[in-house]
Amino acid sequence: MKPVYDIAIVGAGMAGASLTAAIGSRASVLVLEAEDSPGYHATGRSAAFWSETYGGPDIQPLTTASGPMLEAGGHLAPLGSLHIGRAKDAAAIDAFLAAFADSAVVLDRVDPAAFIPGLRSDWVLGVQEPSCAYIDVAALHADYLAAGKATGAEIRTNAGLVSAERRDGVWHLETRAGSFSARVVVNAAGAWADDVAKLAGVAPIGITPYRRTMGLRS
Repeated sequence: MKPVYDIAIVGAGMAGASLTAAIGSRASVLVLEAEDSPGYHATGRSAAFWSETYGGPDIQPLTTASGPMLEAGGHLAPLGSLHIGRAKDAAAIDAFLAAFADSAVVLDRVDPAAFIPGLRSDWVLGVQEPSCAYIDVAALHADYLAAGKATGAEIRTNAGLVSAERRDGVWHLETRAGSFSARVVVNAAGAWADDVAKLAGVAPIGITPYRRTMGLRS
């Protein structure tokens, strides 16, 4: 007879992996990953920036609080970032600075041309965020997965969710890797969270996967 897990986590990216590690041995955990390896999508394509201002002032305290833990694990390296704008963007720059005025985040007005040689002359506004760091996403993700496995979590890949039905207090999950049962299901499917929600009979909230394009200059 197959076991009934305490918790089934759908998605083995950063959210699913970190939750698995945090639960530890306090519950039996099954992680279902649709791809053939964890972290294939958003986690594997992360911009790898640890920025205290990302997400706005409501998220900032959580990001700031994560800093010491990430540093202790050797996952952060100094980087810094520069926000730039044209004269017409002055109000947006002022609003950005005002939003974090009561926080501990250091933001300095600077001349962007002093940092970017050849910058077009109409880009005259700059705000430096020196605390921004490079985050080793792959190593952090791997550490979470290892910690989860060490406490007994079972991670199944190629196990995309096909259906989810709750009967008699238990979720019955059909996946491409077989059938499983769990008392609690956690939707950690990232950009595909709406798809998982609909399979479980939950109304979607409009989450859509997008392609990410970015340019880097060393």
